[in-house]
Amino acid sequence: MHTSPIAGLGLAALITITLAGCEAAEESTQRLKEKAEHAAQELAREALSDTVQTLNKHVDEAQQAAEELLGHGEDEGAADNPEREEPASLPGTRVET
Repeated sequence: MHTSPIAGLGLAALITITLAGCEAAEESTQRLKEKAEHAAQELAREALSDTVQTLNKHVDEAQQAAEELLGHGEDEGAADNPEREEPASLPGTRVET
């Protein structure tokens, strides 16, 4: 069986078009993949940032509560407990001048 030269050229053109279409689809897929990766990274950064901010807020609250319990609050601990400002001396260890 003998094929005509026109049929051969048509087949070659069809193969070229198909390969060009596959390359365009591959490039499009690669760009979509890169966009998806960037979007995922941005979402992860935002989630991590929100988590860190929430953690810092809780740590600050815990530190403030601890300071209040230890009497290091804003001036109220110092006024209520004057002995906390100066360490208590042991009997017999005072030096009088």
